[in-house]
Amino acid sequence: MQQQLINLNPDLKQLWDEGYDLEICGGHLLVHRIPFVNSDKQIKYGIFVCALTLASSTRVGRPQDHTVYFCGETPCNINGVPLTAIINNSTTQRLTETITVNHYFSSKPPSGYYNNYYDKIRTYAEILSAQAKSIDGGVTARPKRIKAA
Repeated sequence: MQQQLINLNPDLKQLWDEGYDLEICGGHLLVHRIPFVNSDKQIKYGIFVCALTLASSTRVGRPQDHTVYFCGETPCNINGVPLTAIINNSTTQRLTETITVNHYFSSKPPSGYYNNYYDKIRTYAEILSAQAKSIDGGVTARPKRIKAA
């Protein structure tokens, strides 16, 4: 079902094809291996979690809002200062039996909403990974694009 949902939805398929590590679990889209910088100025990896809005059993609709949850330490800039511009709150909460998150992000586009999951995930991934790339230009939020040597 997970791969079918990804394959039948252009925005999810584009994320998959570009190398993002996707999982669909408990009505949520999880995006694994998102690089960020922690307070010790180290590159770490976390997981984005957002509710998956279904238009039908095989089609996703527009994301319900402009926010995402994050599993991981507090994301910071290259100086180790928390990214307060996007961190709405940092409260650990259990969304489902298997999904526990640590932070809630808000980065509203000018239109007030994201048209699709591709735009939403790509935007948040760029915000966090830009800090990590400043430390190591080789990090990526698209781990499936890495070729084995």
